[in-house]
Amino acid sequence: MDKFPGTPDTVAAVPAQQSFARFMGALRHITRFMTGPLLENPLDAAVQRIETNPAFAQYRLLTRLIAALPGEQGEFRVEEAAVFDSDTLAVIVSLIHAHDAGTTPPAQWQQAIDRAESAQLAFNG
Repeated sequence: MDKFPGTPDTVAAVPAQQSFARFMGALRHITRFMTGPLLENPLDAAVQRIETNPAFAQYRLLTRLIAALPGEQGEFRVEEAAVFDSDTLAVIVSLIHAHDAGTTPPAQWQQAIDRAESAQLAFNG
């Protein structure tokens, strides 16, 4: 029960954009010391992982991240950033760089989103 009736639940009141920004901040914090070359095509690498193992929690979350990046909004919990293993985090670092650089055409993002979501739907039936 709320201490003060009529006041919004702070967790429910967090806008999706703020949720996304906090999640991205957590990902950037986790990956801040990762070194190594960036992937040439991180979208394809991410989608291949999702298509191979659509049932894995980290790949369901990766699907949501791919869908959220172009519009920079989505609903995430900061704690979800801990789901990713180091190999997937390396892909995410490349995805973030590709997004921030703006070098990936919107159509390519949409194709990746469609493929990832299709893999998830095929698994879930």
